[in-house]
Amino acid sequence: MKSLKYLIILLLPLTMVTGCLQNSVDEEPPDLTVNIEKKDFPAVKGTYTWETEGLFSNEAVIADAAAPYQIAEDMNIETVKHGEKATLNFSDDTTPKLNAYTWKDQSRSKELEVNQNKILLPSEKGKYVVEVMAHWPNGESSYTFLVEIK
Repeated sequence: MKSLKYLIILLLPLTMVTGCLQNSVDEEPPDLTVNIEKKDFPAVKGTYTWETEGLFSNEAVIADAAAPYQIAEDMNIETVKHGEKATLNFSDDTTPKLNAYTWKDQSRSKELEVNQNKILLPSEKGKYVVEVMAHWPNGESSYTFLVEIK
């Protein structure tokens, strides 16, 4: 019985150190869900940089992806009314600094108004590739979604 007590006393610190070495921080940016007119749909994560801090070292990830106009080629289009706002909800409930843009052909064409986690969508009819740039203290990520304004 005495040896069991000593074994537990020796194993307890080892278990605690092993638990501390586990990285509880996500290794990539959170997912993004877009809500327009009470309908949720996912945005596609694009290029990102992300840094995580470990106990003894930091890890940085740089992930490259296609440009938003290329990502949009394989996406479902969401049809919305003009004058709508898109509410952005991140899977980790954070509120990063945001910028949003529409794309025309192969480049950004217009910066959209962003207020907190809401984007004012274009008012003119048409199809729009929308890129969201989210900035956190430990990295940034691009997200893409596709809308058609009716």
